[in-house]
Amino acid sequence: MERVDRLRHELFSSHTSKSGWRISAILFCLAFVICVVAVLAASLHNFDLSSLLLGAALATLCVVLFFLARFLSEARSYESQATTALGTTKASLTESEERFRQMADNIQEIFWMLDAETRKTLYVNPAFETITGRSCATLRQDPLSYEEIIHPDDRVEVLLRLDQATRSGDFDEKFRIVVPGGEVRWVWSRGFPVRDDTGRIRRLVGTALDITTQKHAEDEVVRNLALAQAASSEADAMRKATLALTQDLRMDRVLDTLLGSLLELVPYESAQILLLESDSRLYVAREASPQNVGRQTVDHPVTMNASDFTFMQRALTSHTGLMIPDTRQESEWRPIESSADIRSWLSVPLLVSHQALGLLSLGHSTPNRFTEEHLRFAESLAIPAAAAIQNARLYECAKIYGAELERRTSDLQEMQTVLQRFHGGRPS
Repeated sequence: MERVDRLRHELFSSHTSKSGWRISAILFCLAFVICVVAVLAASLHNFDLSSLLLGAALATLCVVLFFLARFLSEARSYESQATTALGTTKASLTESEERFRQMADNIQEIFWMLDAETRKTLYVNPAFETITGRSCATLRQDPLSYEEIIHPDDRVEVLLRLDQATRSGDFDEKFRIVVPGGEVRWVWSRGFPVRDDTGRIRRLVGTALDITTQKHAEDEVVRNLALAQAASSEADAMRKATLALTQDLRMDRVLDTLLGSLLELVPYESAQILLLESDSRLYVAREASPQNVGRQTVDHPVTMNASDFTFMQRALTSHTGLMIPDTRQESEWRPIESSADIRSWLSVPLLVSHQALGLLSLGHSTPNRFTEEHLRFAESLAIPAAAAIQNARLYECAKIYGAELERRTSDLQEMQTVLQRFHGGRPS
């Protein structure tokens, strides 16, 4: 309607201005003619001045009436054209508005319009109700209530960006909203400026698209990529650990390598390798912390009965790893003498051919420090570690047997030498 009124005013002003100038010019010419006739009549005494003036007045009146009638005819014509133009414009605007509403009512994006000065909502389409779960009537009652929809963690940043957009005209943000049921959704909102004749931003108009599914898909891709990278890192660490465990058959080197490789996968503060002496008798073959991996040896191994430690016994008999998030929450927990301050604990058995060689025991002073992933890493590494420990034991046994064989061979050679000397000294 504002555009229609402006068009009507412009048409009327234009036509009135042109007609006024035309009438003024005609009247001026008539007045000039009358003045000339009056002067000539006054200089010629043989003419009746009153008759001449009356005739001139009648002629002037006729001319004025003629042009007035013509002006009125043209004015009616202009009015008719203006009415037709206004009718066409109204129909066009009505059609445009109808098309806009059909588009706005059927798109899946929120179409919004804000006042740039007050940031109050001027218009939203029905998609607002579908995406936010709130009715459009709430915005009519409180044009600023859309601020409450924004997730509390994102609200300050989004409103700051929106305030800047009222001056710059640019708004492009992805943020979370909270629907009435508590569900969190992601939206992508973009806004553009509407300026007046002076270039001042009067309104912001834009759209808001529900990208929750897309965001979840992106997060899933990121998670899968992280899992793939973690799996690649785990496989690389396992490969290096397995290779390192098989490069040296000396027991000390195997145990040190095991604890060092384990530290790359599990963030422990203390670690023990407990090996079985008998069915239930354990001894601490190696213990270490992150600061002394590979440097500490056990000169006097600590021995213990596995049956005195409920969770160790459970790991040995079940052949499965165990994890305790907080040892203070377990009434049956009993720490090893050298690890009394443990809060998080996990242990995995060292198995060869379904036979337990011992346990890996890992601890941390912080509760809930270990995760299921850490337990899985330890279990995976325990497989090659048990094989390496078994090979080291066989190697040590072979060394012992070799040394014993060498000693006996040497003794036998000495006996043969003595016998040869004895037989050589006898008289024939």
